[in-house]
Amino acid sequence: MQDEDRKAIQNNFISLVEQTDLDVMVSSLYEKGVFSERMIEPYKDVSKDAKYRKRQLYLDVTRRGPQAFGHLLDALSENGYWDIVRDLDPNSSLHARRQRNPVPSTSVESSEKNFVSLCTEKQKTKNATDVNKNPAPPAPRAPAAPARLPDPTTIPHFHVVKSTTFFEDNDSDIPLYRTRGRRRGFLVVFSYVEFNNLEPYRNGVDVDCKNLKYLFDEIGFKVISYQDLTKSQTLETLKGLKEVVVGAECVFIVVSSHGYERPRSSDNDIRCKDGGLIAIRDIIDYFNNKNFPALQGVPKVFIFQLCRGNNEESVWRAGAVTDGATRGASRGAPPAPAPPLLAPPDAPAPRDRVYSDILIAHSTVPGNVAYRDNAAGSWYIQALCEVFAARAHDCHVEKLFTLVDKRLHAAFLVQTSSVDRWGFNCRLYLHPGLYESQ
Repeated sequence: MQDEDRKAIQNNFISLVEQTDLDVMVSSLYEKGVFSERMIEPYKDVSKDAKYRKRQLYLDVTRRGPQAFGHLLDALSENGYWDIVRDLDPNSSLHARRQRNPVPSTSVESSEKNFVSLCTEKQKTKNATDVNKNPAPPAPRAPAAPARLPDPTTIPHFHVVKSTTFFEDNDSDIPLYRTRGRRRGFLVVFSYVEFNNLEPYRNGVDVDCKNLKYLFDEIGFKVISYQDLTKSQTLETLKGLKEVVVGAECVFIVVSSHGYERPRSSDNDIRCKDGGLIAIRDIIDYFNNKNFPALQGVPKVFIFQLCRGNNEESVWRAGAVTDGATRGASRGAPPAPAPPLLAPPDAPAPRDRVYSDILIAHSTVPGNVAYRDNAAGSWYIQALCEVFAARAHDCHVEKLFTLVDKRLHAAFLVQTSSVDRWGFNCRLYLHPGLYESQ
């Protein structure tokens, strides 16, 4: 293997390990002759951690001769890992291919010499399956199910309008977060569907996840998705994201589960697969300036699709179910009160606030339920995907969430979303499909 190809693998090693499916990649590389049947046996040894086996797989690829890099690119492309292919190979045709959309395109190609549109080539045999494979969580999990044949009826019905020019930082009072590079952002999705018979199965969540993955992939994000983790797996995964999202221009975290109102608190708990509860505040705290200083100054947007109480606001209507807990479910203890402010020391050390650049979007207001359609997915995610697809090219994120609530009301009437800002003091434009050439 050429030194530049080996270096490309080394530079993208974390993405390869975190975002690819081990079984899928082993099978593809075996079929292409990169490894023999005997050589792939160590990668099937389930007594070893999946991440360890993936690390060994990609280290071994660098030792498999001059053709191995090309076979690796082909295997990644065939299985839908187009972002990784672009990062590995700057000359890949995936950088320049025209996009095939589920509906006729209304976007206009940029004619400016310094800007290039990020167009994603959608393979027909992959379009209706997961756009991004689930990276393995820290704890061992069962092997991923084989890819299913595509069903054209599951193609997202919305078209993501692409940007043709960047918004400029002309407001001295409210500057812009920088979103012009190839590492535009990460979308990390935590979805919980089954709860070991402790809670009802959450029908429609798979539709939400598919739509979110499609939307953010089209915008230019890398997508990482986790489903049905236990409480310990969720906490370990949140901690491990420090190794993954560093260097991104912005980060979106989506959490979709049953939700519970905490007594005497504006906080809420989310339910994990094993029944364990995690407070929303605890999830956010993994990304604050104290625990994750590398993301200080980087916009972090949290989207919580879950109930925040039992109030239904209106009578129940056929075809919709709620994401809330039944009355009488166990509640977590309220958070401890904040400590009093300390007097400044005689020789003050540099200090800064713990929370900044955080925007928190809730599907409903405190105390209320969030509705979810069994076939079409949650009302809030439906509205969010439609608005972001149509208006992310010309609206900043705070305006987008305002339009999401307007759309939510227009379409469904009875649900009200909410947004909180914690030191989110700049404008965030996502600039779908557009990056600044280096």
